[in-house]
Amino acid sequence: MRFTKSAPRDNATLVDDNIYDDVMVSKQQDVSSVADEIYDDVMVSKQQDNVSSFANNSCTEDQLSKQKADLQQPGLDRKSKISPEHAVLLVLMALLVIAVFALSITVFYLMKNERCQTLKEDLESLKMIALDETCPKCEAGWERHRGSSYFFSNSTSSWTDSRHSCTDLGSDLVKIDSREEQVFLIGRVRDLMKDNQDKFWIGLTDSKEEGKWLWMDGSALDQSLSFWNQTQPDNKSPAHSAEAEADCVRMGKKEKKGGSDDLKSWFDTSCKRPQKSICEKTAKLSSSV
Repeated sequence: MRFTKSAPRDNATLVDDNIYDDVMVSKQQDVSSVADEIYDDVMVSKQQDNVSSFANNSCTEDQLSKQKADLQQPGLDRKSKISPEHAVLLVLMALLVIAVFALSITVFYLMKNERCQTLKEDLESLKMIALDETCPKCEAGWERHRGSSYFFSNSTSSWTDSRHSCTDLGSDLVKIDSREEQVFLIGRVRDLMKDNQDKFWIGLTDSKEEGKWLWMDGSALDQSLSFWNQTQPDNKSPAHSAEAEADCVRMGKKEKKGGSDDLKSWFDTSCKRPQKSICEKTAKLSSSV
């Protein structure tokens, strides 16, 4: 076996090795120091973040608690933001709007109906004017007015005989069914009357049932279109005679007081009392000139 002896190192080599070891130790110490500093900084930063997060969480919890407490206070409940007074006011306003709307509709229909009635009256007037123009002269002895012809008799007779005379002329005792017609007739009768008892029979009677006044066509008297004189009907004959009951009606009033009293000229009397009469029929064209 052969042993070899390592060559001895020189002094320069040993010095370099020592220097190298010192440098390496110094570097390791520096690295360790830097690592410790970095670790300390990271830990401090984490602690600060934790403190900030805790503070923020505490603040948020405080705010939520405060909001919850505020919501639980009376008057701030979300389900009852509107006070009772405001609720009542809103209901009243809604009712007012509904009432105004209903009133507007009612007024509209009333005005519409009134307008329709006016148009009907205007149309009727135009018809009468057209008929007047096509019939400038009616049958001899007859007076035309508003689509009807009237005959004012000069002779006197009982109510029944007067009606027979009218039927012989193709007519009947007059039926008064409008205020305008009453105005026309009372004006003509007043001109023809010789005295206050010189009245004219009209086609109104309660001979079938006392107090139930009927026209010749069987229709009942419209009380809104009745023109009884004061205290009439009284079911009495003139001068309180012992004649039959006053079941027939005559009209006429010589004096003229003015106003609506002039139209109140109906009197009930005995059907047997001799009077003049008024016949009425639908107007016809006359062939005479």
